[in-house]
Amino acid sequence: MTHISTPADARPRSDRFRCGGRECNFLAAMLKTIVGMCLLVFAAAGGARAADEPAETLTKLTVERARELAANKGDLRLPKVASLSPEAAAELAKLDGRLFLDGLTELPLEVARALVPFKGNMSLGGLTSLPEELAAVLGSRAIGNTHLDGLTTIDPASARKFDSHRHSLYFNGVKSMSDETAAAFESYRGSSLVLANLSDISDKGVISLARHNKGNVLVLGITTLSPEAAAVLAQRKGKIKLRSLTSLSDEAAKNLVQTDAELTLTKLTEISAEAAELLRSKKVDLPKKFRQ
Repeated sequence: MTHISTPADARPRSDRFRCGGRECNFLAAMLKTIVGMCLLVFAAAGGARAADEPAETLTKLTVERARELAANKGDLRLPKVASLSPEAAAELAKLDGRLFLDGLTELPLEVARALVPFKGNMSLGGLTSLPEELAAVLGSRAIGNTHLDGLTTIDPASARKFDSHRHSLYFNGVKSMSDETAAAFESYRGSSLVLANLSDISDKGVISLARHNKGNVLVLGITTLSPEAAAVLAQRKGKIKLRSLTSLSDEAAKNLVQTDAELTLTKLTEISAEAAELLRSKKVDLPKKFRQ
């Protein structure tokens, strides 16, 4: 009897894809290995992309990424990071440079405490309120300026918590201040009190602010100055910057020039020739038209 062999391609489909148990196990293992390697490659690529992402675009900050960023000297800006863990904050506190955390709209006490050891200038411009407890934590910073330019008001209780803060405080978002809050700042002993946009304040309030740490910098946004307030300001040393002051009476000018402080009055528009001469004699920083 003659046997006719069937070509391999003519075999039933089930025969063509049938394999022994050992062969199938080997192929499955190979496939599993290849898939695993692909996943590792993709994961590594994703991690590299996360590590390379600029600090300015980060929305979340892990402890590891915070540690990497803090290892670099210089300014660190994290405008889109809206929250921090205490652990990540502790890593950022090791930064040698300025730290901008203006994306934070809230600052839990445990996160604030982790930032206290930071020795550089720190900006928290996203904060719009300052509870007394938070002010106490931030006020305990021994080194470094603190910028709280997102605040529009400060209550007296919070202001008192900065008594032990020894460097500069910036409240450039504050446009008005009560007499009680101004009085609370009298005991502030830091190097500078900067309220560049503060214009709505009474004479009594200006006098209270003028009495804080008389040897350092005071920046106010007032547009007028009474003779009485000028006399108290004249007791200061250091620097007095009134860059928004537009007018000054002769009497106020006479009182003000008694100071040993450096004076900046670069927005004056209305002063007499006599007042201008007095101010020039003290080498006050004046608008160009009053310099000669």
